[in-house]
Parts: sequence; structure tokens; C-alpha cells
Amino acid sequence: MKKELLCIMLITCTGFLLHAQEAERKYAFDNYQRYYQDGQRVHDPEKEKALESLRHSLAEHPYRYHSLKTSYSAKECLEQLTDNGIFTPLQTQEDEFRKDNGFQKPYSTVQGEIGLFLTDAFNCIWKIADAYRKKELPLEKALSDKVLKAILHYGNIELGRPNDGPRFHASCFAIPTAAVNIYYAYLAQMEGAEIGQGRALLREVCDMLKALGLQAWTQPLRHDETDENVVSISRFRNHVWWVGGNALAYRSLLPVAAMYRSIPMIDLLAEVCQRGISMTSQNTYSEAFWTEGFTADGAGWGHGKQCLIWGYPIDGTSNALSILNLLKGTPWSKALNRDNAEAILNFLRGGSWYYYKGYRLPCLDRGSYVYNPMEQSIPYAKMLDNIVTNWIDSFTPEEQKELQQLQVEVKKNRINMNNYVLGVYNGTRWFFNNDDLIKKTSDYHITVNMASVRCDGLESAVNMADEYNFYPTDGLTLFQRTGDEYFRIMGGWDVTASPGVTAREGMNKLTPVTNWRGYCSKYNYAVGTTDGGENAVTGYIFEKMNASDKKDVNDRGNSKGLNTLLYDFKAYKANFILGDYFVALGAGVTNAKPAMEGGIRTTIDQTAHIGAVTVIEKGKEKPLQEGRQSLITFEGQPVWVMQEGKFAYRVLPEFTRKAFVLTETCPTNWIKRNRGNAKKGDLPQTVDILRLWVDHGQAPVNDTYGYVVYTGKGRPADTLPFQVLRNDTLVQAVRSVDGKLVGVVFYPGNKGLEVDNLSLSASSPCVVLIQKEKGKYKLSVTDACMNSALKEITLVFNGRTVIVSMEQGMLSGKPSVIEIP
Repeated sequence: MKKELLCIMLITCTGFLLHAQEAERKYAFDNYQRYYQDGQRVHDPEKEKALESLRHSLAEHPYRYHSLKTSYSAKECLEQLTDNGIFTPLQTQEDEFRKDNGFQKPYSTVQGEIGLFLTDAFNCIWKIADAYRKKELPLEKALSDKVLKAILHYGNIELGRPNDGPRFHASCFAIPTAAVNIYYAYLAQMEGAEIGQGRALLREVCDMLKALGLQAWTQPLRHDETDENVVSISRFRNHVWWVGGNALAYRSLLPVAAMYRSIPMIDLLAEVCQRGISMTSQNTYSEAFWTEGFTADGAGWGHGKQCLIWGYPIDGTSNALSILNLLKGTPWSKALNRDNAEAILNFLRGGSWYYYKGYRLPCLDRGSYVYNPMEQSIPYAKMLDNIVTNWIDSFTPEEQKELQQLQVEVKKNRINMNNYVLGVYNGTRWFFNNDDLIKKTSDYHITVNMASVRCDGLESAVNMADEYNFYPTDGLTLFQRTGDEYFRIMGGWDVTASPGVTAREGMNKLTPVTNWRGYCSKYNYAVGTTDGGENAVTGYIFEKMNASDKKDVNDRGNSKGLNTLLYDFKAYKANFILGDYFVALGAGVTNAKPAMEGGIRTTIDQTAHIGAVTVIEKGKEKPLQEGRQSLITFEGQPVWVMQEGKFAYRVLPEFTRKAFVLTETCPTNWIKRNRGNAKKGDLPQTVDILRLWVDHGQAPVNDTYGYVVYTGKGRPADTLPFQVLRNDTLVQAVRSVDGKLVGVVFYPGNKGLEVDNLSLSASSPCVVLIQKEKGKYKLSVTDACMNSALKEITLVFNGRTVIVSMEQGMLSGKPSVIEIP
């Protein structure tokens, strides 16, 4: 009886799974028939003529050709095919999937593995088809029955997979790309099949390739109204899978539209491309065309509100321009409008700040841990070339000169643009949509990558990207002269000692995770202000949270509940750039879970140890001793630590109890940091590191810190050219000794600043930079909370009321600069 019951259950489950597969296949083929027929209903002689020309162009020039990745030759791929259309190297893996009903398992890790398995199969088929296109294989071999059966075999597996979870990467990028390129490689035969010619097996394959290709438009399902009509503007808005690079860069949308001979698809695509070249921001997020891409501050977002400036934003716009290039000379041809041109120019200017002397800044993409010691062009170089070559007429004469000069400097890997006013390409700049303050000169580069709830962190992805992106947006502070100071050591540095970051120790306790949103702060408070010149002020309240815990996140990864050492401490952190002096202040440093193992520390720097390191004590230089050394003498006096050719550091002992410096040689594990390093043969086995830090102990409560980094040349002055006015959780403030420069961070609940002969208050939380120049005061003021309802901030400066209007709309959060007598 039990045996019979078990058999019945197995038959029932098998029947259910087969029914589920057929339902998914039916869904795919119903979509194919629907959108194919929709395309045939619309007629326009000029567009139809252009479509035929596009189809033949795609037959000669494979789309996303770099995606064809297989170690086998076309001949080897053919030899590996059985008469039933199964690749023998993949047979065992397929049997394993079938044994456990893996092809119908709900969305899980196994579905990701199946996606890779199917991608391998379709790349092998594409390899065979491409060899025919290049006349390396005869038609009778390249389009033999076993090749056609392989397309149907693996295609049926793909189309039968469940849609209960996001079928990403393979289903929407890789497999549709292979399918369209297979179709166009056999274009003459496919066109014959479309009018009923050729054998039945070929006609069946033609339908299969169209169904597979359409997944570029349909997958992953959004489970909203746009699934009912994928050929709609709303399909390409307001969802991380369907905006920016995920919308236009990695999907083979145009080849599918041409495969379907669909005028409506190309009509839509041309509109999406043009409208996607635009800007977004926190306060225009809901009405901006795309919720990621170029941001109003000149940087960019990707995969949510991450400052992934070198990935998705470039990929989205670059491919929009490339598609528009292909449509030039057709009825779909479009000129760039003024909004397009301004968005592009704003990004080219802003993006240049995230690149220095041949190196992109680290920790701004998910490939920062890939070892590459060589200089490279700025990542937008190819896009810039396309703009100058194909779209230069969309810009004003002055902008054209700027673009051409920028192109010349990009080719030299040295972007200076010294003939432009400070704040455009050089000086200081507050990237208000991304919580980043940057100072860039010909001599050095400083980055402060802060955190707030307004932004996401930086994504990690186990086995496919950086695996240790836990701290990049926690206040990461980088000092560089050559641009490679950090890249060369990241394979061996202590991630919990990231420069500028206040964190709990415990590198050995970190577990790599896949987290598509990274980490941020719980607070809506991160702010910077500057007039673009050599001075600036920043402040932020830091208490770490997982950005995947925010509402409406549809791609959380597997980080929830892991790495508890990341959380449960707090700090108020401010930074002041006064010419060549960088002053960092911390207050309210508190460990909410002192019983948890690991002390709290603020890392001053963790950088490459390249030059000789000396200590300056009472005006005398001496070599740094081996082992850990205090930055404060027994008498309580601070010492300077200088690295030859780099920077000098000292603490402010009135705010810092314990601080140390150490040079060390650390073993590396580049592959553990990013699997992409496994293919590299020149990985350093050890790295030499200079590390300085403030030790807050195991149980700090309202602790403070203060330190200075001298970024100029030579030795710093014997006497500091500034004084700290306050350092607490309400106000942090610094003033130059000559009184001409004041920087103040006002936190919520503050009652203003009263000290010596200076009185200053603000009506809302903000930062203020006051610079006395030529008998006038220049005031730079920024709202710390990016409050869209805040129209102005009222300052009372030494008894004088000053009203400062705040930037509105897309520019909300940008510094407001005024002059008063």
C-alpha cells in the first residue's frame, strides 16, 4: 500500500512539474505570437525599408559580439554534439539537474547554476553559427539536424523554467543575445523559414529563436501591469532591472525588434534612448525618466542609489547613443536635445573628479579589488569619442571646444582642464546626490565618501564581483598623489580598517555576501559645502544599516542577519579642508554593544608603504621604529608621521586619547576579494602597508577624536594654522588662525556657536563655510537633510541676519554661495 501511494505521489509530482513546464513554455510562445503579430500590423514603407537594411547589417555585424565566450572552437562544438542535439561535456550536469527536478525548482541558487549551464550551451551553438557566418563551416554542417535539435533542446529547457523569481542575467541578457546572433548568422535560411520554406525542423527553430530572443523584453517578470505590455514606456521606468545599463546596455533589444520586424518596438526604443539621456536626483526621483543613471550633481547612480559611476550610468547612456547611432539615416533618427546635451556634459565634467592620473578611484564599482597595476583611460573615454565623432553638433561652439580639449586630455590619462573655473574640473566639489566630497589638484586628490539614508552603499556579489564591499561608503577617506596608492594594497589590507572609517575590528569575522544595495547610514544627514575653491566642510551622522533593509528593495541578496560586527555603534564625523590641511573631527563615538568582541577604531589612513616613513617630534625627524608606535608622546604631545613623497599625519590630543602608527607587510588574498583575479598571473603575494588609527577601546561612550593630514609638499608648519572651536554632537567647527576662514557643521538640536569673537547660528541643520576675501565675506551654505520644502536658511552671523536661498528641485542639496560686505 505504501509502495503504491509512493508511486502515485511520484506520478502526480512528475505530472505537476511537466504541466508547470508546459505552462511556462506556452506563456513564452504566446508572447512571441502576440508581439510578432503586433509588429506585422503596423506598416510604414520607409520604416520597413530601414528595418530590412538593419536586419542585413546585423547579419554582418554581430550584436554584443564580446558576449560570445567559449573555450571551444566551432569544430569542437560540432564534434561534441550528439545526434539528439546534446553537448556531451554538459550531459552529466544536465542529468544532475534532471535527477533533482532542478529545471523546475523555484527560484534559488540552482536556477542561477542552470542559467550558466544554458548560457554555455547557447554560446557553443552561437560559435557554430558564427563560424558559418564567417564562411569557416559549410551550411550542411553548421545547420545540420543535430544543431537544430540542440537549439530546440536547450531552448525548451530555458522557456520551461519557472517565473516565480527573477530570471536575470542568463534569461534576459546572455541567452537572448546568443539567440539573435544565431538567427542573423542564418538570416537567409531564417527568412525562408518565415515564408514556409525549408524543412519543418528549421521552421520550428526559427520560432524558438524568436521566443528566446523576446526574453530581452520580457525577463525578468516585474509582476506588475507592464508584464501585460512590454512594448511600453512604463516598462522601461521605475525598476532597477529596466533602467540605465540594465535597460539598454546588456539587453539585445534592437536586434529582437528587427527580428520581429516590429515598427512599434523600434518606435519605443528610440524614445527610451533619447529620454534616458537625462538626470535624476533624490528630490526628482519619482518624476525623472530613469531612477538611476546620470545624477544632477555630475556623478551617477546604478542598481539603486549607489554611486556606481563607472558602471551602469555610463553603460546606459553609452548604449543609448550607440543605438541612436544605428538609427541615424532612418525614419527613427533623432538629434540630441538640449536636456540630453546638458546631462552628458554635466556627467563628463563630474565624472572626471572620480579619476586621477590614469586610475579610477577605488571603491566606486564592484570590481575595485581586481588587481590592475597599469594606468587606464577614464571609463567614459569611448563614450566621449562617440560624442565627439557623432554628436558634436548637439553642443554649443564653446561646449564643442571643451569636449575636444577633454578628449585630448583623456587620451593622455591626465585630465586637468586648467582653463576652466574652479569647481568644474579642479578645486573642491560636493556631489550632493552621492554624499561625496572631492578635492582635486595637479598635486593630490582627496575623497570623502560619506553615508546617509538618502543613498545606498556599494554592492557585493559572491563569486562574480567584489566580495568585501562592507565599508566604502562609511566615510572612506582617500589621500592620493599617484592614483594607485590603494589599488596596489587592497588584496591584503584590513577591510575593517578602511581609511577614514569608524568601525569595529574583526576582519577575520567577516563573511562575504551578495548584497545588491550595500550599506548606508540610518540618518538623513550627510552634507558638504564649498565654493569650488581650495576649502570645504563636510559632516555626517553615522550609524550603519543594511541598505537592502529599505522599503521597496526587490533584489536584497543574502546579507540579512550576517556580519553583526558591522552594526551597533555611532559617530558624528566632520571634515574640514583648509588649503593643504585636512582636519577630521569625531564626536559621540559610542558602542551600543560593548559586550561584542572587537574594539572600535577610527582609521586615519591605511595606504601603500612606498617611501621612507619618519616621525617629527619637537621639530626633529627620525625614522619610524618597527612595530606599533603611539602618535602621542608620554608627555601628551602629538608627533607628525610623514611618508616620503606622500602625506603627513598627526592627531589632536585634546580630542584623541590613544592613536597608533604601524608599518607592516601583509599577505594577500586577491582571489578571495574578487574571483576575477583567478585569471591573473602577476598577483603580489604580499603588500607593504602604512596604517594609522585612533583606538576608542571596547566600550566608548561619547568618545571623540581629531586628526590632521597635511597634503602639501615638504614638512608641515611647526604650529597648526587653525584652531578647533567645538567638537561635540551639536556643533563641530574649525577656524583659521588668521580668522579669515571658518567652517561649521550644525547638527539637529544645536543652539548655535558662541566662541571668542565669533557668533553664528543657523535656522536649520546645515554646514557653513565662511571665507573673508577682499573685505567681503563669502558664505557657502548647504542644507544637511536635502529638505525639498526648505526654501532658505537664516544665519545670524555676529549679530547680523543673513538669509541664504536654498537650491530647489533637481539641484536640492547643492551648496548656495553668496557674498556679503
